Amino acid sequence: MSKNQRIILTVIILSVWAAIGGSVWYYLKKVEHSPKSKVSSQAEYDTLVKPSNYKTFISQPFDKVILETDLGPVTVYFQPSKKHEIQFHKSFIKYVDMSYRGDTLILHVNKTPKSTKENLIQKQIYIYTPNISYYKGEVSHTTFAYLKIDQLKIDSRSSYVRLFSCQIGNLELSTNQPCNYRLEETSYFNNVRADINSSSAFLCNSFIQNDLIIKTSNFKNIDLSEDNVKKIVLEK
Repeated sequence: MSKNQRIILTVIILSVWAAIGGSVWYYLKKVEHSPKSKVSSQAEYDTLVKPSNYKTFISQPFDKVILETDLGPVTVYFQPSKKHEIQFHKSFIKYVDMSYRGDTLILHVNKTPKSTKENLIQKQIYIYTPNISYYKGEVSHTTFAYLKIDQLKIDSRSSYVRLFSCQIGNLELSTNQPCNYRLEETSYFNNVRADINSSSAFLCNSFIQNDLIIKTSNFKNIDLSEDNVKKIVLEK
């Protein structure tokens, strides 16, 4: 092999090694700066302690609920479940007494300090139950959601009550204090009877298959979607 051939061969070998080295360096830098794969991120996330702001209590069976408050308001949510469970916000647990009277769950909310940035108290209660037939609430913002039951009677005292995406056969509403009842368009009822005093409001956008019976002395705060109601009966 001539001297010129050896020089050319040497240059070719050095060029190949330089190219290989550059490729390896680029790959290592790319791996170093690239984000972690989804698998690694998921595994890392699963090792973390996930905080929870609510504590769940298994309840004995009930189908009636009474909420008493020393000072309100309290936010209450009813949702369907195969089990009877109560959830309280952790900042609120120590201010609620829970007892039973037969098939009735009684929740008594003690006088609660005013919530501050340093002492944040969220007065929220979630009630999970297969069935509820009666609810009496004081100074509460109450929402019934996704319930499919035969009948429900609500006696609301100075409260806001909303029924969302519910299917209820017979619904009975009453109040002797200022209250705002809202039957959303996503709900469906066979019959509704509403006894609304002059200082309360009643909004009905739900579909009512049969009768809507209303008893009130003041229709100023009564708002109905007549297209969704088959028959309206005014009761003295």
